[in-house]
Amino acid sequence: MSLVNAGVVTAPSSIAATGGSALAFAAGQSSATTMHLYVSADTDLRTRRTIDVVIKPPKIQPTAPNGYTQARATATYKKPKLLANGKITVNSVQVSMSYDVETTQAEIQELMDVGAQMIFDADFTALWKNQSLG
Repeated sequence: MSLVNAGVVTAPSSIAATGGSALAFAAGQSSATTMHLYVSADTDLRTRRTIDVVIKPPKIQPTAPNGYTQARATATYKKPKLLANGKITVNSVQVSMSYDVETTQAEIQELMDVGAQMIFDADFTALWKNQSLG
């Protein structure tokens, strides 16, 4: 498939993960704007899988289009990998979303639906697996 003619579904009745095994996360440190989650079944702390979530609520900013900055949310999944040479690298995927305070819940849902499909839709597979823009 190609990004040039990519297509995703808008206004679906649902988008859901099916099959597979559940990966359970436990809550670690958190604050009003951050949360650290980890896979409690991962006993080796060097290779423990994590998700870090950060939110940035909108703030008053007179120069912004409607007087507020955009609301922002970012979630980063990290999966450390023990390499053959004994060193550790950290593979990761990051999902982020920004939207204006006047954005409706339906518009936010569309952003989420399209964003999710950009990860698993076949039109985007070559991008993620081979860094291909073709």
